[in-house]
Amino acid sequence: LFVLKQWYQRRVRGCITGLVISVYALWVEHQVKTRSNYLALCDLHQYASCSRVLSSKYATGFGVIGQIFGESSVLNQPNCLYGILFYLFYLTLDTVSQHLVVIQLKFSLSLSSLVMSLYLAYILAFVLVDLCLVCLATYAVNVGLSVPAFENYFRAMRKFANESEKKK
Repeated sequence: LFVLKQWYQRRVRGCITGLVISVYALWVEHQVKTRSNYLALCDLHQYASCSRVLSSKYATGFGVIGQIFGESSVLNQPNCLYGILFYLFYLTLDTVSQHLVVIQLKFSLSLSSLVMSLYLAYILAFVLVDLCLVCLATYAVNVGLSVPAFENYFRAMRKFANESEKKK
């Protein structure tokens, strides 16, 4: 029980950290668009500039939603807005229950966040050739949230399989 409480507290802290980072990223995006000489705290160097990354075409709709649904589509939102929604939803799920469906949903969300983090890390390193501390921090948060979600999922699947065996 103590271990589960620790994991829960870590997930809550991870979600709150992800929220703070995503809100900051949204703030930076807004400032870059509205102020021509804005210099963000995360702009360290010419090749380590979060404002450059957050104002790139990949910072909105993951660089693909606009191509599929159109640039003016309601789905073509800043990635950090998707992050805010993700962390709020994940936090809500974490506080709701430990029902198998919720565990499976958190597993799926965690897996999708890792896939998106890998995709965006690839874009960051090989397309934009930049270093974004805000981006790296969100990738780390996503990994941190995924580890307990995966452990919880596999533990629940083993328990479900054992209960199914006992019923036979």
